[in-house]
Amino acid sequence: MVKRMRRFDLNSARTYLGRNVNLHLKDGSVIINVLVTDAQPNNHNEGAILQYMAPTKKKTMKVSLGEVEWAERLDPYPLLWH
Repeated sequence: MVKRMRRFDLNSARTYLGRNVNLHLKDGSVIINVLVTDAQPNNHNEGAILQYMAPTKKKTMKVSLGEVEWAERLDPYPLLWH
């Protein structure tokens, strides 16, 4: 049985708020280890925007949710499992 992947939309993006994730984009690139800070509808009614912050920068950046294929949640305690 093949599971069909759910579309990455505003509701699914909001589940990642305050979490560190890798964002996998539709063009095949990956934005690694970012903190999702906000997910909101676009003012121009063109979809939604995901705001994120890289750990080394204090500036927030934005990506359209239409460009995001899926998000991979990162384990906040990677050293405790070994």
